[in-house]
Amino acid sequence: MDVKLTLNLRQPAPDLDAKQRVVDAAKRKKAAEEPLEEAWERILAMKNSDADQAKLLAVKGAMETGVTGRHPSGAGKRFSKAEALRIYSDMREKIREDTLRKMVAETPRNYFLIDNERLLTRLNERLRNETEVAVDAETTGVDVYTDVIVGISLTLPSVSIPPLAEKGMHVYIPVMHDKGEQLSRDYVLSELRWFLYDEGIGKVLHNAIFDIAMFRRHGYDLRGVTWDTMVAMHLLNENEPSYRLKDLAPKYLGVESDTFAELFGKTPFNEIPLDIALAYAAKDTDLTWRLYQFQREHFATLPTVLEYYRAVEVPLLYVIVDLEANGYILDLDFAKEYGEQLSTRAKELHAKLIEMLTPYHSGEGELNLNSPQQMKPALSKAIGRELPNMDAKKTLKPLAKEFEVIAYLLEYRKITKLSGTYIDALPTKQNPTTKRWHSRFNPMGTVTGRFSSGKDEDAEDSTSFNVQNQPEEARKMFLAPEGKVLISADFKAQEIRCTAYLSGEPVLIEAFEKGIDPYANMASMYYKRPYNEVYKLPNGEDTPARKAMKVVWLATLYGMSDFSLAEMLGLKKPEATAFKEELFGGMPKLSAWLKANEEDVAKYGFVWADKQQRKRRLPDGKLKRKTIPYGKWNDPKYDDARKHNSQINRAMRQGTNARVQGSSAIQTKVTMIKAHEVCAKREGWALWGTIHDELVFEIPEDFTREDIAVIERIMTQSYRWGDVVANGTDIAIMRRWGKGMTPEEWFANKESKESA
Repeated sequence: MDVKLTLNLRQPAPDLDAKQRVVDAAKRKKAAEEPLEEAWERILAMKNSDADQAKLLAVKGAMETGVTGRHPSGAGKRFSKAEALRIYSDMREKIREDTLRKMVAETPRNYFLIDNERLLTRLNERLRNETEVAVDAETTGVDVYTDVIVGISLTLPSVSIPPLAEKGMHVYIPVMHDKGEQLSRDYVLSELRWFLYDEGIGKVLHNAIFDIAMFRRHGYDLRGVTWDTMVAMHLLNENEPSYRLKDLAPKYLGVESDTFAELFGKTPFNEIPLDIALAYAAKDTDLTWRLYQFQREHFATLPTVLEYYRAVEVPLLYVIVDLEANGYILDLDFAKEYGEQLSTRAKELHAKLIEMLTPYHSGEGELNLNSPQQMKPALSKAIGRELPNMDAKKTLKPLAKEFEVIAYLLEYRKITKLSGTYIDALPTKQNPTTKRWHSRFNPMGTVTGRFSSGKDEDAEDSTSFNVQNQPEEARKMFLAPEGKVLISADFKAQEIRCTAYLSGEPVLIEAFEKGIDPYANMASMYYKRPYNEVYKLPNGEDTPARKAMKVVWLATLYGMSDFSLAEMLGLKKPEATAFKEELFGGMPKLSAWLKANEEDVAKYGFVWADKQQRKRRLPDGKLKRKTIPYGKWNDPKYDDARKHNSQINRAMRQGTNARVQGSSAIQTKVTMIKAHEVCAKREGWALWGTIHDELVFEIPEDFTREDIAVIERIMTQSYRWGDVVANGTDIAIMRRWGKGMTPEEWFANKESKESA
């Protein structure tokens, strides 16, 4: 049997995978051979966060000086950002350990640990000779209702201890550390009680609200606070990027200082060894005292600001502590029901948006409404306009009136956030110790001195929430305690009254003298129509004329550009500008005042609030404008010049807003202090909240007409706009916040029930 062999003389099919592997290997080899200098150029040019960029630069410096080399995980690989951050992590731990060793080794000789009765007795003797002392409490955490004090640090500035050359004594008194000799917290607090309550010895702190509350947590008061270096720094420079002591010390005292997190991470302070605790805690009051001395020097050149600070901002600290401690009672059943309503509406909007945008979605699967990468192209196609980004405030909101789909998207975004807040987050915010809900209040929450409240975005384990940002419907979940009511009192037309006073404009002053609406009064003059025709429609809504006046007024007050004003009025920019100029042209004093505010910003870089009690610094107003040739405004070549000039324009527009907001903030704070004083004298009264231009009181439900008159006097007489413009207030009585009745309705109902 013959066997025939068939030979395949064709070339074998190419192994594409093998070729690709060769190419990839070559690329890896080339990447691995990339010079380190080029790798750093590539990594530092990435879109790194500020924190990552700082870490990367620290690693680069350490590698260049031979402190560290490549990470073992990077052997044979191209140097990457991930490897650099791994190096930083290893470096940071070593740096931290070295820093702690150095802190202990270089502890100043006038830092003392008070760990026995004899030393505490001697400390008490020295305290009696002081007029002011810096104070700080070290704690297990930042919840003033649940966490506890583990140590107290004090700086006694006038003590001299021979043979030490350094003046001043800085001590740390541990009371609840896990290890080391120490006195008990109860014993130390009882021995220091005389000092804590002695108002003749001033106390200087950084973030005093926290420390006052912490001492109260243990049944003691901290009286005689004379200075808060954190609040004071807001008055000296409201544009600081950070008001943490550890950030201010290097900048103003030339003392490098690590934060708690950098040194200890998440380790509670009671687990810190006492030698390290002394070096860290005593330094806190040492720096606080030195920052206080620095601030006093600068306040000497600002006597009116110093007087305001001492008369208003310092007493206000105690008001805030009481306000926060009072807390809230919430109707969780209402919150759940409200949350479910929001959830239902969110599902409706989701379905509607999917239906409207799916034809413009080119990706696989259903369009993800929470993905900017998917939404931007789909939404751009849907409206026939290329969107630069998905920013709600800057990009989407201005288009909401024009495009229904954008209006739906903004509502969807808002509702999904609120839904999660009221169904999931809110119940967890109840404080386990007080069984109430508590919000934080920051008296320097804005650059103009307005209050802000705790944020919902706080750490997950935080019980704080933003009471000022509750929607109208959500407010109804806040209940008055049993046997009490909530009394809401607002500053009626606070900002426009302030403007009338500061500008001296007769048109505005006349409106308040006659008790008529200032916006309708302006509309009547501008449109030359009877007041009643331009005030309200039969259904109670604003007339278009009054609405236009309000828009122009608010745009001017809040420093809005004429482009934004035109958008709000539905006009072209030149038309909006002409409208505004013609309106204010009929009010010469107001126009002159507006112009003077701009001139002050350009000349001085700041404006004053009422009676020169605080400044608003707008340094961009003093910048020199850059020239843009005629007809070249939109030329990309002049982008930087255009942005630079826009900065100047924005600062100029902010001058008026700063004066009005700053002065109104002063009025609110002075009124809060007076309200707090009155509440302290009346059984069952408390200040419940401050929300924008509204104060809310909590008082017994058997209140009288005279009680309402007392609240009205607090609101209208505590801080007057000179003798020219009278204050006004609207009072509402509520068992649920936001669901109220007038005093007349309340007493009529009460009398009706009594006579039945």
